Amino acid sequence: MNRLRREREFGDMRPDGSAAAPLGSRLFTALRKPIVLAVAIAVFLRSAAMLGYPRAFWFGDSGSYVAHSLQLLPNPAKPLGYSILLRTLLPFHSNVLVAAIQHVMGLGIGIMVYALLRRWQVRPMLAVAAALPVFLDPRQLLIEHSLLSETLFTFCLTGAVVVTLWRRRLTVPTAVLAGLLIAAAALTRSIGMPIVVVYLALLLVQRVRFRTLLAAIASCLAPLLAYGLWFQVHHGWLTVGANNGLILWSRTMSFADCAEIRPPADLAPLCPPKSHQAAGAWPWNLLLHPKDPGSYEWGPNAWYYHTSSPPFGPENNSLARRFALHAIAAQPVDYTLVVVRDLARSFAMSDPPVDNDSVFLFSVAKYMGVQPRAVDMAAMYGYGDTVLGIDRFQMFLERYQYWIFLPGLGLFAVMAAPMVLAVRYRRLPIPSLMPWTIAVALVVLAVATGWPEYRYLLPAFPLACMALALTMACGKARRTATGSDTTPVIGTRTEAAS
Repeated sequence: MNRLRREREFGDMRPDGSAAAPLGSRLFTALRKPIVLAVAIAVFLRSAAMLGYPRAFWFGDSGSYVAHSLQLLPNPAKPLGYSILLRTLLPFHSNVLVAAIQHVMGLGIGIMVYALLRRWQVRPMLAVAAALPVFLDPRQLLIEHSLLSETLFTFCLTGAVVVTLWRRRLTVPTAVLAGLLIAAAALTRSIGMPIVVVYLALLLVQRVRFRTLLAAIASCLAPLLAYGLWFQVHHGWLTVGANNGLILWSRTMSFADCAEIRPPADLAPLCPPKSHQAAGAWPWNLLLHPKDPGSYEWGPNAWYYHTSSPPFGPENNSLARRFALHAIAAQPVDYTLVVVRDLARSFAMSDPPVDNDSVFLFSVAKYMGVQPRAVDMAAMYGYGDTVLGIDRFQMFLERYQYWIFLPGLGLFAVMAAPMVLAVRYRRLPIPSLMPWTIAVALVVLAVATGWPEYRYLLPAFPLACMALALTMACGKARRTATGSDTTPVIGTRTEAAS
């Protein structure tokens, strides 16, 4: 009787004003939220990968990461950030644990994107849609299940952007945390080094307070300086990586013609083969006969293996940088043409699941074993044991990768839409400026300094989707404010109320 009287007097509210809905009803309401469904599907996909393929995939770069995790010394060719992560997990001797942690990182990336967008009052469905490429894309899932550095790099970079934009005004503690994450990204992949400069420049555009900017600069540069000093102790020169010149040199091999460059005598051995230089008349040889820069940089007959200096030493890196700068200065149109061509190829190419030549397929990666020279190293992470996966999950993922994916043109649309909306509303909102700029920088730098490969574009996905959602939300707020003669408001609930 007392319960019925309370229901008549207070309806669905308790006398103290709190909700009277039973726990089961509230749980059902929570489960109906789109983010819960998206996370549930993402967890299922990652669980299927763990059960179907009970060992992490091993690619060509995996051997280098594992080798430097066993002998923790600064690597001239690659930053050591991912190897440090592998070293912390070495006592468990389990590649399965590495894959599981990377799957958790993948879930964390999507959740961070959703949380930031909801923090800025983006509609739930739009916020979930921005996180779906991370949750559902089969290439993201495969990279998470591989001993590759992209997942850690994407997690650190996305985390830095989310921390920076979490509040309308950046504070000193959050600036320190964001700076450390940016530095961690730079020490995980070499492409993160120019992103540090881009990030600090964006803080200047946002006009953060001077002491906050100093905190961000210090937290970014301190880990890089410490790593550089450690590098100097072992290799004799202060730097974070010793292959930036070699990478840029390999990029110029797509168009270099020494008849036009006329390099000095000491740079003549760096010229491409004459058969490549006579591949055809410009520009058709550049458009119809693209050359893979990686085949020059990592080929067994590369010039730097035949010098008296260490292959990845400072002398060879300096020679490669000088040649690359000579080539770009002598052939600026050719360089621009190959960059634009490869950008177009990156966006126009179909997603790798429909390309049978791609190694980033579940059906192909499961057959890629450890190289004979790396068997002993791989055994330290449990690769010596024979483990069979569940066939049903393998068949599901090998079919799923052909059903749902974000093609290159989809990424182009996501990256171009903020600029289209910015022209429409005559401004690019400040919250979307940072993720959009970093996403564009990642794609352009990946193509301008190396061969376009789909996995190098993956770190740009969450940032580009985040920028588009923020731009759309700001545009809607502006339209609403224009129609009601009020000031457009987008931000956290507390800030919007104030």
